[in-house]
Amino acid sequence: MSALVSVIVPVYNAERWLARCVESVLWQTHSELELILVNDGSTDGSGAMCDAAAGDPRVRVIHKANAGVSAARNDGVEAARGEWIAFCDNDDFYAPGMLARLLALCNEHDADIAQCACAKGTAESLPAPAPQQAEVFTGRDILENFYTAASIYVWDKLYRRHVWAEVRFPVGSYTDEDQHVVHHLLGAARRVAVTRETLYYHYIHPASVMNRGFDVRWATGAFDDRIDYARRNDLPGLLAETLVRRLYKERYLLSMNRRHNPDPASRRAFDILHRPLPGRYYREIKLQLGIGAKTRLFAWLCFRAPLVYHLYNWLKWRVARGERGVRFGEIK
Repeated sequence: MSALVSVIVPVYNAERWLARCVESVLWQTHSELELILVNDGSTDGSGAMCDAAAGDPRVRVIHKANAGVSAARNDGVEAARGEWIAFCDNDDFYAPGMLARLLALCNEHDADIAQCACAKGTAESLPAPAPQQAEVFTGRDILENFYTAASIYVWDKLYRRHVWAEVRFPVGSYTDEDQHVVHHLLGAARRVAVTRETLYYHYIHPASVMNRGFDVRWATGAFDDRIDYARRNDLPGLLAETLVRRLYKERYLLSMNRRHNPDPASRRAFDILHRPLPGRYYREIKLQLGIGAKTRLFAWLCFRAPLVYHLYNWLKWRVARGERGVRFGEIK
């Protein structure tokens, strides 16, 4: 079995952070890797930095016209030669033993995907985490426990190549492209190993996509895709929990539209189009069989008291898990 890991890094105007990202990959304790830098039409010095990094024989560079992070990642997947695939954003970085640890988990548990925990913030390094026992799921089981066991991200995981056979990122997505694909990848896996060891660092800075202003396209398409996937694959737990989050997202978008959309005509049109949707999702949730009281309570709060659920969500991610980079209103 090949142990070659293809690490895909989409690069766009990242000259301030790219060197740290590249070094964190090339200094991995698992050295049998290739680093694929996809320069997505950068207008700063990132392209030259990619070419300089190619002095290491493990580095390959793809230069392309700007088409967005999804297209860049897709090009990386197509170019990958390894039996294993991983991702890193151009402003993030790996702990030195990340790939070795995730590969060991896959080999130990005969898993197609291994997932680690991530830290978020503005630190420059990651302390070495203490080893922890991994949980192992079938692909179906982790989908039915998606909101407690999995994460929405692609960059905190190592994948056996075959799970990408039928999966690509949606080109043209403004953000949340991870959310469109993660459930498909987990569903293609026989087993998934999950460790709570913090091996990936997600760097938060004002220019990052997730810190841009409000945009009504965020997440709605990804949630709809996950709802459709759950229906087609008879995953009642995933369906019910995603419907609750889709309901909340509509409440959130309606609130943000009323507060921050500067164009009265656009604001009114959006409100008319989206106002009926929370009721529609709530009625569908009530028809779901076998869902727990907690999920039903969350659905009721989302529909009748969205600000209360909003506060719960913020407390859950900011306080209960101590994550510093999660903004008020962000949901999984």
